[in-house]
Amino acid sequence: MHDQNYERKISILDWGIILSALLLLLTVYLPQSIWKEEVKFRNLGRHRMTSIANTEEFYFEMTGAYTSNGEHLFELVEAAMDSLIADSLFTDEQIINLNGNPYPVKLERGFEIRVDTTFSSATDLYFSYEDTIYTVGLNNPESGNIDTMFVNVKDLRHYKADEHFREIYETDIVTRSEIRTDYLRKKYHLNTNMLNCPLTNDPYIFEIDTTGDEDIFTVTSPLHLLEEPYTESRFGVFTFEAGDHGFIKGTQKSWAE
Repeated sequence: MHDQNYERKISILDWGIILSALLLLLTVYLPQSIWKEEVKFRNLGRHRMTSIANTEEFYFEMTGAYTSNGEHLFELVEAAMDSLIADSLFTDEQIINLNGNPYPVKLERGFEIRVDTTFSSATDLYFSYEDTIYTVGLNNPESGNIDTMFVNVKDLRHYKADEHFREIYETDIVTRSEIRTDYLRKKYHLNTNMLNCPLTNDPYIFEIDTTGDEDIFTVTSPLHLLEEPYTESRFGVFTFEAGDHGFIKGTQKSWAE
């Protein structure tokens, strides 16, 4: 009987140790997971504000003014980029029709590239191709000898038209490879959900200051205007704290100060 009670106490002690170890691991892991979640949402919110601010600058470049209509902002800039991708001559003063309404814009050459490189992720593409190399001879009037040169197919016509060209001695086909940077494969679209805070789903606040010599656009997170910090309960005993996602005024980011 004594041995059975002793074994039962040992068993309870073992389970207590295991339970304590699990609780210790949870108290270490759970706060870290919450911190990562806080950083994730903060970065996402600031990324959205950065995208809005960059899009406003492109909009200002096209129209000469900022807009407080976020949906129209995204729609017009995307339409301008798509128009230039489809037709590289769609530059200077143009008209873009959206939902039956005409919008006059002025587009510089390469606008679509700057938009793509601002928002899209670059993808490195590997290409292999065959190139024909010609060994050609040219008379050297100074020495009286024949100079040999290696030229590819795109330059062959130029050398054949030279008055000193003699003949093609040899032809060789080689395989070449190169890396090209592509921005359209992972094309970034300005979706309207980016106009809202990822935590509260409240819209970002747009402000346009026209009182100075130059107009200044400001985008502010709705979290920045809350009287109390935004928090959520996690696992009953922990708290998720969003923190202040800040604002962007002109080209200045509040979190970079």
